[in-house]
Amino acid sequence: MTHAFRAVLAAGLLLAATAAEAAGPRTLTYQILMGDDPIGTETVKLEPQGDVTKVAVNATTRVKVLFINFRYDHQREELWKGATLESMRAKTDDDGTPHTIDMARRGAGYALTVDGKTGEVPASALPLTLWTPEVLKRPTLLSVIDGKPYSVRAENLGTETLDIGGRAVKAQHHRIAGDVERDLWFDAEGTLLKTRFKRSGYDVTYILK
Repeated sequence: MTHAFRAVLAAGLLLAATAAEAAGPRTLTYQILMGDDPIGTETVKLEPQGDVTKVAVNATTRVKVLFINFRYDHQREELWKGATLESMRAKTDDDGTPHTIDMARRGAGYALTVDGKTGEVPASALPLTLWTPEVLKRPTLLSVIDGKPYSVRAENLGTETLDIGGRAVKAQHHRIAGDVERDLWFDAEGTLLKTRFKRSGYDVTYILK
């Protein structure tokens, strides 16, 4: 075995190991802020399983406005094959109002059951699952709480530098506009670093810890 061949083989093994490491499971944890006040957390757990990726999302917020307490608890499981969503199940307690969603690939689209009512949505629709840049490519997004459809468009607002855990990180700033509005910042690998939107007149921000 020549020295050059050994060098090429070693480089190949290093690339393979790096790819395997990149494809391994990971958990993203976001702090949720209302204005500057912390109100909760969201975790996104990504688990590659062969040619599919399982995603588990858990979010909890507790907000007190004047003398009124509000709560939000959300659990969601997604199954992806490449850039295609195969299925999603979600359960939400929206300040005491329960919702369930079951979405699965069927034919040319998806079967969608929301709070026991069944319907269909086209393959171009996607839940408002902001951890993935795929939401920037779809004309229709669905609420992950109650399945409400939103007609949207996305625009790229350029590169910015964010403070993520005390580190300066380059991010691409995108904005989803239309029936629902979200500002999203992704890094070069497509990891969501930050989300911002308005809720009841307040700025709500999700930022990666």
